Amino acid sequence: MKITTFIRTVGRSIHTAMFAKLPHFAEGEVVKGFGRGSRELGIPTANYPEDVVEGLPQELPLGVYYGWGNVDDGEVYKMVLSVGWNLYYKNTKKSMETYLMHTFSEDFYGSKLKVIMLGYIRPMEDFSSLDDLIRAIENDIYVAKERLDKPENLKFKTNNFFTKSGGQKNGEIIAEHQGQLIEENSGPNEGH
Repeated sequence: MKITTFIRTVGRSIHTAMFAKLPHFAEGEVVKGFGRGSRELGIPTANYPEDVVEGLPQELPLGVYYGWGNVDDGEVYKMVLSVGWNLYYKNTKKSMETYLMHTFSEDFYGSKLKVIMLGYIRPMEDFSSLDDLIRAIENDIYVAKERLDKPENLKFKTNNFFTKSGGQKNGEIIAEHQGQLIEENSGPNEGH
């Protein structure tokens, strides 16, 4: 087997394993992070506590994801979410930093943040300057906006998970979602 074929095969396996775990539903109380999102980057992020971060499936690689999110069962917004150690800042603790694409009038520490991670944008990477990091985040936001406007992603904006009664366990929601996909993809002659 050629090396390029092997790499392609491994890459497809990782891709398949990752997407088997998406969408991923997460919720938790917003905790104080490092305070750099607003102050240094101009891109305020909401941080999850360690138990939510530790609850991520191991198959999900570090990197930047896109999806939908809301605060305290309110309006649902587009979001990008970084999962990792943030190489530029040399973090030693894995974090989930969520940027909701909305301007909030105040901080919402202690509020309940719900997100649905739908897709992967890029892996974690180190940057040589703060400007390079900001440009990459701005590009992530652009990519997320484009992808979330697609019908297959737009339908998650109204997912029952975002309602007050929608705080189900991740597995139950995935099973429910997969059932909906089966129903949507079944034609009248399915199985005949």
